[in-house]
Amino acid sequence: MGEMASRGVLFDPHVRLQSKDGICEYLGHISHATYDAWQAKGLVPGPVPGTNRYDLRQHDHVLDRRLGLSSSGRKLSPLEEWERAHE
Repeated sequence: MGEMASRGVLFDPHVRLQSKDGICEYLGHISHATYDAWQAKGLVPGPVPGTNRYDLRQHDHVLDRRLGLSSSGRKLSPLEEWERAHE
């Protein structure tokens, strides 16, 4: 177990791919059951396919878009274009 996990820290802001505990903490200290319900409703994207890790940027992107905060009116970066194509 890593040093941060052994100290009880679930979310590391320097790590893009989080555990389920980390992403739940990032989203406001929600429970796994709340996360699963939000995922079923399409509010959050779930883990990166083929992994058990959750991408912070993808979560921010999905939530921003649902809240009308997406970056319309500006050219998307190549990464943003790829992320949009793989949602």
